[in-house]
Amino acid sequence: MQTPQIVFIIFTAVTSVGVLIQAFVLLGMYFAVKKSTDKVHELSDQLKQHLVPTLATSRNLIEDISPKIKVATSNLVEASGVLRSQAEQINKTVAHVANVAEAQVSRVDEMATAILDGLTQTTAAVQHGIATPLKQVSGVLNGLRAGLDVLRKKDRPTHVEGDGSHFV
Repeated sequence: MQTPQIVFIIFTAVTSVGVLIQAFVLLGMYFAVKKSTDKVHELSDQLKQHLVPTLATSRNLIEDISPKIKVATSNLVEASGVLRSQAEQINKTVAHVANVAEAQVSRVDEMATAILDGLTQTTAAVQHGIATPLKQVSGVLNGLRAGLDVLRKKDRPTHVEGDGSHFV
């Protein structure tokens, strides 16, 4: 045999062995992928088995709660409006009460001022009404005393000091 034919046969044999090895590798990869696919299908089935009831329960819960949440939200909006109007009403009432109280305080102040002014005028009138006649009576009594002292011939001074100190 000739050398090129031997080389060709050896090359063909090596190539055939390489193709067989490649076929076995591909076959091994096929089985590995098939095994992985089976595991993924099994995991998918388990996931469906557990996830589908959970999703159904969640959907039912959301469908059940959704109208209640809408009602609660509308109630909160309505309550907020009522509270706002009540707060405005209370604010107006407090402002009115404060204005009325301020007016009453002003009136009481004016009344107290008028009473105190009246008392001051009355006190001045009473002092003038009593002090003036009392000074006159005191002057008459001092004159009588001086006259009696002259008649008794006592040496008393004719002028008496402290004439306004005998206030009753």
